[in-house]
Amino acid sequence: MVKKECRNIFILGRPGCGKSELYRRLTPRLKEEGFAQEFVRVDDFPKLWNVFVNDKNFRRCKPTEDGGYKVTDPKVWDDILKEVNRDVKKLDKAGRIIFIEFSRSNYVHSLKNFDKGILNKSLIVYIDCSFETCWKRNVRRHETVLAAGVDNHLVPREEMEETYLHDDKDELLRFGEESKIPIVVVNTDYEGKAHYKGIVERITKAIKNFKRKHG
Repeated sequence: MVKKECRNIFILGRPGCGKSELYRRLTPRLKEEGFAQEFVRVDDFPKLWNVFVNDKNFRRCKPTEDGGYKVTDPKVWDDILKEVNRDVKKLDKAGRIIFIEFSRSNYVHSLKNFDKGILNKSLIVYIDCSFETCWKRNVRRHETVLAAGVDNHLVPREEMEETYLHDDKDELLRFGEESKIPIVVVNTDYEGKAHYKGIVERITKAIKNFKRKHG
């Protein structure tokens, strides 16, 4: 059997669910276990922002009254994930784990933008956190950044609800089972950070099982 490493970790969940916090806490643990020496994050948001600022004729988005932007061409969401897919292929190498982070309502559809070669070497972490908790965290983060003198854009609640209120979690779990891609569901719907310790250990165990199964 050809040895197959876990080279990619997809972190999926609503904005504000704790993707960045999980990355910060998980990487030193994985390094300690010897799973990799390098860790790279690929986030689709910078690519989305690039679409916003370069769409001078507003063919794919439009400015909003609060100074932000709204996507008007749904194909944008797939196009930027195709860019992420290309980035991951270029970054792939032994001894490196790539974290791929994004938020969508249709994860099964979104994952089909990635090559099978990438998915076959991946673990998916779905962060289960309620819309209300995520919304409060986004507002709090926005206010903290503003207080520090940095202007940033808070997505209006109406748009957040339209895009992220519901997702296809159940379909995602079936997709993982059918595709034999391991999925770990974690819950961050708590105050504080203490719960991350158990989450990190669960993911670490899942990667050990991945190596045991495919190594």
